[in-house]
Amino acid sequence: MLLKKHIMKDVFKRGHVLKRNLWSSTAFIFLFLTACSNPTVEESRLRLDELIENGIDSEERTKIEERFNRTNGRDKNAIDILANYADDTAPDGKRSDLDTLLNRSLSRNSDIARAAQRLDRSDAKRLNAIYGYLPQVTLTVNSNKIKQEVIQSDNDVFEEGIANYGSEDITFEVSQPIIDMSRIFGIRIAKTVRTNAEVDYIATVQAVMYDVFDTYIQALQADNAVNSLRRRESLLNQQAQAERDRTSEGLTRQNALRGIEIERSDLGIQASRSELERARLLSKLSLMTGSKVAGVSRTAIPTGVAGTERRISVEQATEQAMERNPIVLRSLISVTEAELRNKQARAVDFSPVLVAFARIVDEDREDSRFGGGSVTSDTITGVRLVVPIFNARGEGYQNIETRVDFKDALIQYLNQRRQVETDIAATHQRMRNLAAASGRAQSAVRSNQALVNQELSLQEAGDSQAYLVAALQSRALGAQAQSAELQLEYIRAWARFAYLTGQNIGKR
Repeated sequence: MLLKKHIMKDVFKRGHVLKRNLWSSTAFIFLFLTACSNPTVEESRLRLDELIENGIDSEERTKIEERFNRTNGRDKNAIDILANYADDTAPDGKRSDLDTLLNRSLSRNSDIARAAQRLDRSDAKRLNAIYGYLPQVTLTVNSNKIKQEVIQSDNDVFEEGIANYGSEDITFEVSQPIIDMSRIFGIRIAKTVRTNAEVDYIATVQAVMYDVFDTYIQALQADNAVNSLRRRESLLNQQAQAERDRTSEGLTRQNALRGIEIERSDLGIQASRSELERARLLSKLSLMTGSKVAGVSRTAIPTGVAGTERRISVEQATEQAMERNPIVLRSLISVTEAELRNKQARAVDFSPVLVAFARIVDEDREDSRFGGGSVTSDTITGVRLVVPIFNARGEGYQNIETRVDFKDALIQYLNQRRQVETDIAATHQRMRNLAAASGRAQSAVRSNQALVNQELSLQEAGDSQAYLVAALQSRALGAQAQSAELQLEYIRAWARFAYLTGQNIGKR
């Protein structure tokens, strides 16, 4: 008993010294790292100014680029991706039609490509979730050099003092979860995530197709506006020349000529703005399709567009959207996923885990504290039951957070539904208004054309002047441009309506 007290006293003394040395070393390292990693305010400001002025270090950038080139030069997938996205050639000066733009965006759009990668990642995560319930097999090899000092002992075997010997052990272990609800829920979550990724891919494709279609229509509108404005500007040039002649003959005042020149300048400014808008839209099409788009050509618009607002009510469109709109479906799946994650969290927090295991340990000791070497082989089989009782992981209870996540996902789903419903109603009403406005605009076109024809007849009979005909033609061109604008705007509204109800514009 006395010997045991001496041993405990010596162990406590040695442990206290070791603990004090460790604390001193740790404190020194911490202070050193803190001093190195906390620059002064002035040093930080100078560094930020340097970054703004010169960018990152040129040598570091060169190393990163070299590493990028080496990696992508060896990886076949990277080579294929870079080759596909580097080919952005397009015939110079050739206008692109709608089918070409849609097909190019389907194969080259980066958002669609990333959605496909997310789908592949979800497949990999599902496979890993399944692996989580398969047997776990490990092989561990240890090679140790042991120095053992016997300080005090009442056993004669330990009187040798210091022993130096080597030890090698090989451990082969197999474990198989029998009951682990968190892993089972993990497999279900992985399947739900894969389904969500599939819907996300569909939603991305439909969104890109709609965006390309909408941008194409806007580019057509800008193109029509530029052509109409330039033609009207040309007619005003004719009017200005006619007014100059009339002014020189004293048949009109100088103010009439000034009014025409002011109107011509306004048309020139509008045409320039439309050209800038067209350039912006063509640039956007180039980005979405991954190819250079020099212009757009007027192609056949999908049939059955006119009168959509009369054939389909808001209620029918909303019902279709709840069934087919991938954005709504994706938010619905997110609710299901949040519920499963909540169940998984409860399983981790409270459910027992039962695991069967088998272990084989082969150990070869050159020597030992007993004064002799040994070779042993142990075979251990059994089951392990882990029951969480209180704060088992030392992180509290995860299900408290996942309950909030579930409610948040549900609110997001309801908000998404409400947004789609209101958007459908607004777009449906917009189609009705545009259809009515387009009808009136076409009537105005016919009336203006009748006036032009009548004035031309008067001119041929000598009862009218060329500048009056040009003025009426300019107004007729404006009416035609407005009618074309409304028709294309109706098509944009139809495309939005089709997209909201879950239709793929690319297949229409």
